[in-house]
Amino acid sequence: MDKSGNQAPTNVCPACGVRFTCGMNAGQPTCWCTAFPPLLAVPAGEAAGSCYCPDCLRKCIESMQAR
Repeated sequence: MDKSGNQAPTNVCPACGVRFTCGMNAGQPTCWCTAFPPLLAVPAGEAAGSCYCPDCLRKCIESMQAR
């Protein structure tokens, strides 16, 4: 488990390199990312490890909404 008491990290953010837990990769029915606006497609298959961490996903979505 990580410091926050969540499950062990399953992914590495391609933007900042931080390790984080993807609910889907951890076998949960949903992921924390479902709380964000659906502006980005969720990667499938081999690209699934390329999901952004919560902070980077938030920044990416804010940037897209500002356009």
